[in-house]
Amino acid sequence: MARFAGFVDDATGDFEGQYFAFMSDASAIVFGSLLGTSPVTAFIESSTGIREGGRTELTALTAAAYFTAALFITPLLASIPSWAVGLPLVLVGVMMMRAVAEVDWNDMRQAVPAFLTLALMPFTYSIAYGLIGGIGSYILLHSWDWACEVAARLGCRRKVGGGAERSSGGEAEQGKGTESA
Repeated sequence: MARFAGFVDDATGDFEGQYFAFMSDASAIVFGSLLGTSPVTAFIESSTGIREGGRTELTALTAAAYFTAALFITPLLASIPSWAVGLPLVLVGVMMMRAVAEVDWNDMRQAVPAFLTLALMPFTYSIAYGLIGGIGSYILLHSWDWACEVAARLGCRRKVGGGAERSSGGEAEQGKGTESA
């Protein structure tokens, strides 16, 4: 949502107060799941309010008032047929596709998790299964790189490139001797 609001620094990709934003989002998800509710987090639908200029607490309070009023109007809204909500869902999907353009489709380690996330959500009728597939494939595809990085930090891995980089000094010196002769 910070990207839609224009708060993200292009050079670093960070925004002011991001730690508190992420921690409040994570806390809401944990406590919401403990209470048995659907995920309580900022979704792409919030971008419409941000795009229209709603960037203050007054916007959140106005939305809360509308949700409170919706508690009493819900029986009336239940009479709207389910096919009538299709168009707004299509518009939300179109807005979500903006993020797809930012995926580096030439890098398979980014493209495969993104594709699995996009494909599994509609085919399994579950956002959670799509996220599990995408995150799981991301971890699987990057695990070798992470393991090599940890091994390099621990000093368990050495480069075996040219003769000068090998651990036996005789071969490196032998190569130097033949070049000078």
